[in-house]
Amino acid sequence: MKNLLAHYRISRKLKKIIKGTSIGKHLFWYDTKLKKALGVRGVFKLLFFSLKSHKKDEIAANYNVKPLYFGNPIGDGINQSGATVWNYTKLNNPPIILDDPICKILEENSEEIIKEFNENIQQIVTHPDNDSLAENGDWKGIFLYGVGGKVDPEIAAKFKNTFKMLEQIPISKNFGFVLISKLTPGVHITPHCGSSNLRFRYHLGLEIPEPDKVKIRVGNRWQTWETGKAFGFDDSFEHEVVHSGEKDRVVLIVDTWNPSLNLDEINVFDNPVFHQFGKAV
Repeated sequence: MKNLLAHYRISRKLKKIIKGTSIGKHLFWYDTKLKKALGVRGVFKLLFFSLKSHKKDEIAANYNVKPLYFGNPIGDGINQSGATVWNYTKLNNPPIILDDPICKILEENSEEIIKEFNENIQQIVTHPDNDSLAENGDWKGIFLYGVGGKVDPEIAAKFKNTFKMLEQIPISKNFGFVLISKLTPGVHITPHCGSSNLRFRYHLGLEIPEPDKVKIRVGNRWQTWETGKAFGFDDSFEHEVVHSGEKDRVVLIVDTWNPSLNLDEINVFDNPVFHQFGKAV
């Protein structure tokens, strides 16, 4: 009951934030339009779910997040966004972007980022999704921005120039992460869709010794990495990674706001209440 009362209070705050916008009509929370989720029926639906359902969001649990509700995504993830939690159907962005201003910022700073990674490689730990998504190998990482935009001061001190570069980028702290991601040879990251299409994910190659043997599929398209080169993709589309090489692959992952969002929408979605909504306190 404590969680439901807290959810109701947060729902009222969110209702005020989106008032006067069309966001509630186009934004889905799991399988429910936000406008309906914020109403009385939405609260009763969540109450019924909490009493009757045993469904869980396994990926959210990997980050110690406990959603109060869980539903099937509204998109198939191939032809349109399959975002598992937040799906803003108003957006019409391409699944992959190979060249834009953010790619340029990442590439211009790649040498310094690679240097700081090599100096602090001992900071790498097992990725929270390793057991859930990685087959036949290990997925490890160093989180620069964690859940809700949290930063470890010790990590920030070790990656000073990387953090300075990140100040130039509109990071989506409510819905994304910034991390260095390392895959060992033979690993397969199984097909899955990200939690939100409000973010857009960029990869910068830091250590790609076998560019022809490691690739990612986004929707129906396959893409490879190169050391010092960047590309962006909408990770709410179904994606998987296949590593058929014999050496580690390392990339910097940066989650920004979806490029199809306007500044007014970003200002709304940047409110911390979106990160708090629908979670156990």
